[in-house]
Amino acid sequence: MTRRHRSAVVLGMAGTVTLLLAGCLGTGTGTTPVEEDAEGPLTVQSRLAGDSGDAVALQAVVDAFNAKGGGQVEINTVPNETFRDQLPSYLTASNPPDVLTLYGGSLTRELADEGLLLDLSDVWEGAEFSDGLRALSTDSSGNQVFIPTSYYWLGVYYKKSTWEAAGAEVPTTWEEFLTASEALQANGVVPIGIALGDAPWLASAWFDYLNLRVNGADFHIDVLAGDESFDDPRIEAVFEKWDDVLPYFDPEAPGIAFGQAATDLTQGRTGMFLAGSWLTFSLPPESLDEYDYFQFPIIDDSVPLAEEGPTDGFVGAANTDQPKLTKEFLAYLASAEAQQLMFEANPNDTLIPANPNVDVELGPDAIKGQAILESAVGGVTQFFNRDSSDALQATADQALTQYLAGAKSLSDILAEWQSEAERVRAG
Repeated sequence: MTRRHRSAVVLGMAGTVTLLLAGCLGTGTGTTPVEEDAEGPLTVQSRLAGDSGDAVALQAVVDAFNAKGGGQVEINTVPNETFRDQLPSYLTASNPPDVLTLYGGSLTRELADEGLLLDLSDVWEGAEFSDGLRALSTDSSGNQVFIPTSYYWLGVYYKKSTWEAAGAEVPTTWEEFLTASEALQANGVVPIGIALGDAPWLASAWFDYLNLRVNGADFHIDVLAGDESFDDPRIEAVFEKWDDVLPYFDPEAPGIAFGQAATDLTQGRTGMFLAGSWLTFSLPPESLDEYDYFQFPIIDDSVPLAEEGPTDGFVGAANTDQPKLTKEFLAYLASAEAQQLMFEANPNDTLIPANPNVDVELGPDAIKGQAILESAVGGVTQFFNRDSSDALQATADQALTQYLAGAKSLSDILAEWQSEAERVRAG
């Protein structure tokens, strides 16, 4: 995989993830031949929980496509863990699901590089693409293999009254962040909450952002791809900055579950929580205006600004026996019409449509998130496991929880992390 295809996504001027697709197939020169489709409905293998808003949105767009009469689509929903474990089996089966829910990042590229994903280059042909979306959706051979439908942001969430009582001001720089943490702590508040009891992967958000702020997106992606080492001196510099705020982390975090961590934020026991926009689902719905979030502070203004912007969407199986209908459905999913239906069926302020032509009124949180991502001239990354692998996420969980607990020396932690990462990649 070349560095060009591993590099962080740089967002377009017209909007963050820009996709303009008319909803019809181009003539294209994709590598997958379009022949007469087999009979029967198209199957979408979905990891979206059956009672979730995302699942409702997917059903709405499937119903709309079916009503057009060009072909029938059905959804097969499995638990997320099952989906993740069985994904290679799905794609290598003699009769695979035709379409699968997935997300942008290294996993999608790796599956495509193994020849397991349908080439969607002809679906994209004739459309206007941003460089960012094309990079996110392109494999190492230069073929587009992914259709994005939505993305979200990460931020440092806080309760306004907690900060006001402490006299803390929202920071933009690292020095201001330390000052705000000191003010919260002086007022009897644990400045930084985190849930390591059942969500150790939340520590990766801190690693991601610190590495992006200290070393930039290209180095961050190279580390996660295995082209740089976790015991590199530049990673040690990341932890030197983390050491600055480590005294402000919740000392009870190893035993705290995510739900309790959210409650601690609402009750003012903790002062802030680095998380994705989905955190708002764990806040009191009747008082969401009492909460806000800010962009992860700048550490070195000479490092091009990068952000995390996880993007969700769909792929097709390379050996589907219905390539024509699969592409027609994926083209529809990419269209403004389909994404409009999805957002009307699942209205919330935690996602932004991938297609900028969707007529949806974004709330203030989403508008701010969109602006933050558009400011990321240095690139937009996906999240630790999306830019590496689920297997590598486990190595990060172990290393970072050891660091936060002060269990070992940093040099030992990083050496073990690199060793485990090499073992996972080799296996």
